[in-house]
Amino acid sequence: MKLLRLIVAASAIAVVTQAADRRITLLDPYVVAGTKLNPGEYKVQVNGDKVKIYSPKQSVEATAKVENGEEKYRDNSLKYEQGDLPHRITEIRLGGTNTKIVFSN
Repeated sequence: MKLLRLIVAASAIAVVTQAADRRITLLDPYVVAGTKLNPGEYKVQVNGDKVKIYSPKQSVEATAKVENGEEKYRDNSLKYEQGDLPHRITEIRLGGTNTKIVFSN
C-alpha cells in the first residue's frame, strides 16, 4: 500500500513538473514586459501569477493570468499585437491543453 502511494505521488509530481515547464520557439523578435526576446528556443515556467520565459542567454519575468480557453490547443502558439517588429506577446497558448497565459498590459 505504501509503495502504491509512493508511485501515485511520484506520478503527480512528474505531471506538475511537465505542466510547469513548456518550450516555445520564437522565429522573430518579440517583447514581453518591456523586454525584447531574440529569436530562439525558450522555456516557459508559470508560478501563480508570475511567468518566467528564459533561455541560457535571456530571461524575463512578467505578471500574467492563467485562463482556460474554449478549445484544446493543438500546439504551443502565440497571440501578439501586430505591427513593426518586435511584436508584443499578449498570450501563450499551451499545446495539448485548453490553458492560455494572458499577459497584462
